[in-house]
Amino acid sequence: MNSDKNDNFIQELMAKSERKMPFDDFEDRLMQQIHKEAKTSRSFIKDVKLSWFFFTIGTVFGLVLNIIVAEMNKTIFGIPSQRLVLIVQVLFVMILLFQIDRLVGLTKKLR
Repeated sequence: MNSDKNDNFIQELMAKSERKMPFDDFEDRLMQQIHKEAKTSRSFIKDVKLSWFFFTIGTVFGLVLNIIVAEMNKTIFGIPSQRLVLIVQVLFVMILLFQIDRLVGLTKKLR
């Protein structure tokens, strides 16, 4: 008899603890959101890899440009080549360091 009371009491407690879903399609919407986030994550990984690829190409292009400008012994727009080389190299190093910092930060987000 006491066992029946306990069983009924537990059943009542379980019935009271049952929660209704906030929306009828809550579960479907949640699964769609999870799939969307997974797709976005894969896209983010691909974009970071492409960023490293184009960063490498840009770095090589910048180095070639620096070498070409350093080899020239002409004035360009009234600026002597030695001063132009210095300006180009300073800009190149600043952009290179800024981009490396950004790409390393993006790569760390992947982990």
